[in-house]
Amino acid sequence: MPHFGTQDIKAAAATAPKLLTLRPDPWTLPGAELVQLTYEIEEALADALIAPALHPSIPPYAAFSVLRFPESPVGPFALAEVRVIARAGIRPRGYLVGCFASTPEAAEALRKGWGFNARVGDVSLVSRHDRVVGRVERDGDVLLHIELEDPELIDGGALVLADNLHLVRDPEDRPLIVQVDAEYVFQQAERGHPELLAFDTPAWGAEGLHPTDPIAAIACRVDTGLPAMRFALDPEKPAIEGTRRLKA
Repeated sequence: MPHFGTQDIKAAAATAPKLLTLRPDPWTLPGAELVQLTYEIEEALADALIAPALHPSIPPYAAFSVLRFPESPVGPFALAEVRVIARAGIRPRGYLVGCFASTPEAAEALRKGWGFNARVGDVSLVSRHDRVVGRVERDGDVLLHIELEDPELIDGGALVLADNLHLVRDPEDRPLIVQVDAEYVFQQAERGHPELLAFDTPAWGAEGLHPTDPIAAIACRVDTGLPAMRFALDPEKPAIEGTRRLKA
């Protein structure tokens, strides 16, 4: 019997970003830096974070990431994401749970353009010789603290970064999942030991997401961007039935 997510789409869509258009102007984001940790999560409650269109991963796991963009159409900014990894058909995707951006301009543009459910926070990424540190703070509270320890250089071709899926409201106010499939040109890549040192579950709207065992930690410097979106999914139907290509 196929296994699908059980998220309450009506409740989740009530606070989801409303897109101005399904075909935003693409952004070019050169010289971006990323640190990402993946952790297994408790299975019992994880399904409720995933739309019925998607298959939870087996075992269930989540990605915690912080990115820094030195150049963008709205100026430099940093972005932190918590995603649950799921499958749309056979391909793994990162279904966005929560997101913080470091500037109001970035948060607004990301919400209206690509459906990131971004709020404003103090997001930072610091690379040192022995570790890469990503943090999110807000009103003096630490909402996320992740570290890649003892980095080792690897070939960027060995990394696979999952595309994003975002629950949004379309310009007609209907619930929709959009796919944000960025491309990456790797300049440098590292792997190391993952340390999740702080994660404020309620602050991310991630009740039910409980990390258990670490899987991996990666860091990289890439040229990337935010694309014109190509695919959208009906959140209530299996992806194999409810996926459609967006008109250019």
